This record gives sequence, C-alpha cells and structure tokens, in this order.
Amino acid sequence: MKKIISDVVNFPNGCETVRFTACLVSMLMRADGITDKDCVSINQKHEELYNLYTAVTGFGFLQIDVSNDNHMKTDWNQTCNVMLREFDWYIGFAFDYAGYDFDELIFPGNNRESVLNDIKSSIDKDIPVLALFGRIYQWVLITGYDDDGTLYGFDGSQGYWGKPAAEPAGYDENGLFIMPDWYEKGGHAFILGTKKKPAVTIQDVFKRGIKIMESMKEKKYYSNTVDFMLNDANFENLSDDELLKMRDRISAWIGQPIDQRAMLGSAMNPLRMGKEPNKEIVAFNEVNRLCGTIHDVLWIAWRGIGEYMGGDKLDWARGLKNKTIRRMIADCFALVRDHDDAMLEELRKGFQ
Repeated sequence: MKKIISDVVNFPNGCETVRFTACLVSMLMRADGITDKDCVSINQKHEELYNLYTAVTGFGFLQIDVSNDNHMKTDWNQTCNVMLREFDWYIGFAFDYAGYDFDELIFPGNNRESVLNDIKSSIDKDIPVLALFGRIYQWVLITGYDDDGTLYGFDGSQGYWGKPAAEPAGYDENGLFIMPDWYEKGGHAFILGTKKKPAVTIQDVFKRGIKIMESMKEKKYYSNTVDFMLNDANFENLSDDELLKMRDRISAWIGQPIDQRAMLGSAMNPLRMGKEPNKEIVAFNEVNRLCGTIHDVLWIAWRGIGEYMGGDKLDWARGLKNKTIRRMIADCFALVRDHDDAMLEELRKGFQ
C-alpha cells in the first residue's frame, strides 16, 4: 500500500528559488487547509506566502560577499542557509510565526523505525513533512510512504530547481521522488505539531530583520563586494578559464540580491495595501521602492557580464579586463549597498 497526501501545492511557482521557503509554504498551506477552492489561483497564493516567508525566515535580509571564498564556493541558496543558521534558529522562528509546535528528527542517530513512524503519523494526518537528505540544505517535502518504508514527495525537480544532490531512486507517475534509502542518506525532518497562537508578530519579523541587516552591514559584505570589483589586481593576469570562472562567480553573486530583495519588496504589497498610513506602512512603502530599484539596477550589472544576453560567455568574461565595464558593475553594486543602508534606516524608523 502507498499512502500519498493529495492537494499539496507543488513548487517552485513563479520566482521561488529558496528551497526551504517554498517547501515550508507548501507544508503550511496544506496544514492550514488552503486549497484551490479557497483561491483564484493556488499557485499565486503560494507565491504570495513565499514572499511573506522570505521576510519571516530572514532570507530576504541577508547579504553575501563576492570576495569571500566560503560564500562563493557553492550556490547562494546553500550559503544563505548556513549564514542564517549561524545567526539564529530561523526554523523555529518561522514556525512560531505560523503558529505551530514542531518536532525535529535527526537521522541516522534516532532509530529508523521510530523516525519512519513519526513521518507516517504526520502523513496519516494529511500533513506533509519538511526534510533534507544528506548534508546539504536542499530541502524537500515528504508527502507519502509505502509499506516498504520508502518515502515519496516533492523536490522541485519537475520545475527549474533540478535534482537535489541526494538523488532519489527515481520519480513516480505523478512526479513524486522515490526515496527508499532516505535513512542511509542521513538528514533532518520537521514534523508539525499542535496549532497554537503565533508567538511571533509581523513587528517581530522586521525587528529581527533589522538585526540581520545590521549584522550584514557590520561585516561589510556589500562594501567588500564593491571594493572587490574596483581592485584591478583581482582581474589582471587571469587566463581565459579564470576569467570565465570570475564572470560566473560575479553572476552568481548578483543572483542573491536580485532575487531575495525582489521577493522582500513584493512581500510589502499585502502588508501595506488598504492600510491607514503610519510609521510601519511608511517603512513598507520604502522597502518596496528600494527593493524594486535594487532589482532593476542589478539587471544592468547582469547584462554587463552577458547574463541572459546570448553570445559567447568567454567574450563577456574578457570584458572584465575593461576598467570601464568593471566600474559600471561596481557602481551598480554600490547603489545596492547604499539602497540597503537606506532600507535599514527606514525599517529602524518604522519598527524601533
């Protein structure tokens, strides 16, 4: 017998890049009973909540540093999960905002049958399980099991995420991953518990966001990135292969703020629409405006290194030897830094 939860919203929808946030939202929507009967478009509702939880989780407030090899050695999704976990217990914070108790299961370590029984119990209650397999922050959503102890679920591979590093044995006819060796791969699973009164308010979300942004500014991640682009020594005497790697590194860096600041800005819309003006609404308006400009300016930088422009990437990479091109990109990054500083000040005025 195979037990699968129906009516779970798949992901990604629209521009949903952070795996944790997308999986979390799908789990919460199913737990809260939000289906396509409640929405004009269930996928649009997922996007709206994804944007909101971009703020709630804290991903939307992070910065990364293009000069930092640890930040850039892997994709920014992994880097941001690590940074956020080092900052605080973001998973617990998100569940406190959603209004749910939860249990964390770690495996191997806990007995396989015990872990499986807890997962099965949640599935039997029609509540998916948020999980990751392996040692990488590539989150998935478990939505089913069978009598052999194989787990099934969504991992985003049917969209634009691609298969996670901890690859499943395959996919069933509905696009669900098939994972018989999940325990051997190791990982974490989060089981939703009792619904409770939320212990975190939207005000708490932005007060925490201020602390995250202050931490990022203190570490000078954006300032370091501007300085990196202006330092001729980082680009002189590079071979073609090294230039291509440098182009890809800069492009990967752009991907984080162009994505997460855009989602953070979009999250302001339902928070501010139809509300009487007050200091919080003023802050939401400014965050929306500043994030929108950050997104648009970074597209200029992306185009400056040939992203989504076609042609030979190596030709675009060789452009990094041109000081004028690098100055243009550095100016874009400096505007991002300055707008981020302005956003921090607006949030301070609205929530302190």
